[in-house]
This record gives sequence, structure tokens and C-alpha cells, in this order.
Amino acid sequence: YLTRIKGALKHIKDTTGQPVTSLIFGDLRLDHIKSWRDDELGKLGLELEYPLWKVPYDTLMADLVTSEVTCVVSASTTDKINEGTRFSPEFSKEITLEGCDAFGENGEFHTIAQVWSTCREKALG
Repeated sequence: YLTRIKGALKHIKDTTGQPVTSLIFGDLRLDHIKSWRDDELGKLGLELEYPLWKVPYDTLMADLVTSEVTCVVSASTTDKINEGTRFSPEFSKEITLEGCDAFGENGEFHTIAQVWSTCREKALG
């Protein structure tokens, strides 16, 4: 992972002539992941940003609903969650009852945000 990040940063600088000055992560709650990023990626001298860190799930869900951006499960590590399922408040509640994290923070699933399906102003709030 670290090698790929370094390679991507070099590629961006080589391609654009501009260095990357910060990295932004969508981490929500996993302290050990954030600590690793801070420790390892912090050595690269970049600003590390976590705009969603510790934001309450109800706030995140309300923002997602307001944005009208469709999010779809793109990968799952459990039989309880199917790829292609739309991520929604109902889905989130349902999987919580199955013992999963409401936002898949324990690796139960990943989603893709289909930002192209909503106008820029609405998607970005």
C-alpha cells in the first residue's frame, strides 16, 4: 500500500509538474487505521486530512440522503450483504441488526458513490 501511494504521488508530480501537498481519507472510526496512516504516511511530509473522522453516523447518513448521491455495495466480505445493493438508511439499519457496522467500518463491505448521477452542487452540499 505504501509503495503504491508513493508511486502514485510520484506519477502525479511527474505528470502535472505539481507535487501533492495533502491526502484526504474517508476513515470514520478505526483508530488503528488512522494511527498507521499518521505514522507511515506522515513521514512523507504531507498534510493528512480526515474530514469524516468521528462524525456521528446519523449526521453522515443525513448528509448522504440530502446529497442524493447513490451509493452501491461494490464488495462484501459477508454472505449477509450482496454486491449491487443500494446503501440507504434502511439497508444500514438492517445490517446493524445482523451484527455488521452500519457503515461497514469493520470491513464487511465497501461502496462506490455514484457522484456522476447527481449534479455537482447537490453532491457537494
